[in-house]
Amino acid sequence: MLGSVIGIEIGNSTIKLIEVTKKGTSLKVEKFSLLDTPKDCMLNGTMHNVEPIYQAISKEIMLKKYKAKKAVVLIQSNTIIIRNITMAKQSEKVMRQLITMRPEEYLPVDTSQYQIDFKIVREFEEKGEAKQEVFLVAAPNNIVLPMVNLIESLNCIPLQISIPSQALETVFGDQVNMVHNTEGDLLVIDIGGKSTTVTIIAKDHAVLTRIIEFGIEAINETINNSFGNPKEQEVENENKEAYAEYLKELIKPQIEYNIIAELERILQFYYSRFENRPIKKVYLIGGGASIEGIKTYIKEALNINTKTLTEFSNVIEKEELNFEPYRRFFVNILGAIHGS
Repeated sequence: MLGSVIGIEIGNSTIKLIEVTKKGTSLKVEKFSLLDTPKDCMLNGTMHNVEPIYQAISKEIMLKKYKAKKAVVLIQSNTIIIRNITMAKQSEKVMRQLITMRPEEYLPVDTSQYQIDFKIVREFEEKGEAKQEVFLVAAPNNIVLPMVNLIESLNCIPLQISIPSQALETVFGDQVNMVHNTEGDLLVIDIGGKSTTVTIIAKDHAVLTRIIEFGIEAINETINNSFGNPKEQEVENENKEAYAEYLKELIKPQIEYNIIAELERILQFYYSRFENRPIKKVYLIGGGASIEGIKTYIKEALNINTKTLTEFSNVIEKEELNFEPYRRFFVNILGAIHGS
């Protein structure tokens, strides 16, 4: 039994904290928090000003009396390098030696500036030779090390640092998963404040992840810039339904151009690069999953069944916690905790 764990995810716009009791495959949510990330402190996974972030989290931990001292952390950035490589079957010890001794064969970077980890996805035989598929991750030191220091300054022990694709494998792909997936291959769209992360889960593994530089903040900016428009004020005052329709028409072109068009390109690449296995379902998570009309826009554009993730098979919550409306925000960090 892992016991009580605090999950921490610091995004460009939002800090997510959640305390979970883990017993077997069951997760019980004891408390949770959604905080605004202090302005100009976090960008693309890198903490540019640690102190205000520390103060915000420390204050919330004291206010809500978080007790867990073991921490699971989720990091996200387009500077994190993810590779799926195929190589002759090796032991994990030999693999680490190979990556250390000949890093240029696997990663196009100065590996001294990165924290590197891997896992063996599957073993198979090809033309009589034993091979293995390896999931390789390299996270920049300037993301990982300040995060570890932050966790330790909060008097917590960092158990695991995870990335969204690993967490989503646990949610959707593992044999003991958090969502009963009988649909086959999935497309998971996480719409955040400044960016949208797209992950494809195929054969129980995350095979492709892409970040779209567009999120809720851009949509909110469009809406805010439209305030003061006499036409809008008139519609809002006289007809609420017409006003809602007006907002939809304001947002829809942005969704189509910035998200749907990118999704179509990602799927085209996936089908050309990987096996031609159709995506059976789309799941929406994150704060942007509640954008009016987005589920319909994506379903109609891609012709794929689309839903917002609201239920987990193994997550329960403390009485009177009212966690259900916020589940879509915590999918990644819950997956990371479940897989720790």
